[in-house]
Amino acid sequence: MKVLISTSTQILVTMVFAEDIRKTILKLADERGPEKSFRPADVAQRIDHENWQVLIDQVGFVASVLVKEGKIRSKKNGDSIQFCKSTRQ
Repeated sequence: MKVLISTSTQILVTMVFAEDIRKTILKLADERGPEKSFRPADVAQRIDHENWQVLIDQVGFVASVLVKEGKIRSKKNGDSIQFCKSTRQ
């Protein structure tokens, strides 16, 4: 959901609920399967292609919950974190 706030300048505020992020992560994990990983940026860009950078922290938080639930796995690739579908459901 996008909200446009008018003041002397226009500020675009992106509000995304955790459930939307959760659904997007799980859908991407299902599409790619357990062998293909994806980055938090991939999730954020699916939600808001123009303003995805502001969602990175939220995506990381929701993904960490899904890792704890065993829905997805995380793996470190160099300096970045990637996720993939868990093989234990």
